[in-house]
Amino acid sequence: MKYLKSLNTGSISASGSKELSWTPDTGIVIKKIMISERSASALNNVQAFISIAAVPYTKDYVPASVIGSNPQYCYMPEAVVDKGAEIYVKLTNSTGSAVNCDVVFEVETA
Repeated sequence: MKYLKSLNTGSISASGSKELSWTPDTGIVIKKIMISERSASALNNVQAFISIAAVPYTKDYVPASVIGSNPQYCYMPEAVVDKGAEIYVKLTNSTGSAVNCDVVFEVETA
């Protein structure tokens, strides 16, 4: 079964950051990761760090725009995640105004 899981940052002020985490209650495979900004602001200057089961999937960080928001052109890690393993995301806003981001995972149960 496939489903979508979304984590919202709420408002991240200019120069601020937000940490999000999720611990699935069953084994899953993360098929896709997408990041979007609710007011359609560009994410070129928002940095993303992603760690899945204590394994960094970004080395230091990447611009959130690189992860993508289009299901056809987004990050597709095919990451196997055991029940209880933490999925961790940190977004740092280096823009001049606040952003409100959704980090969306397309998940398949293992």
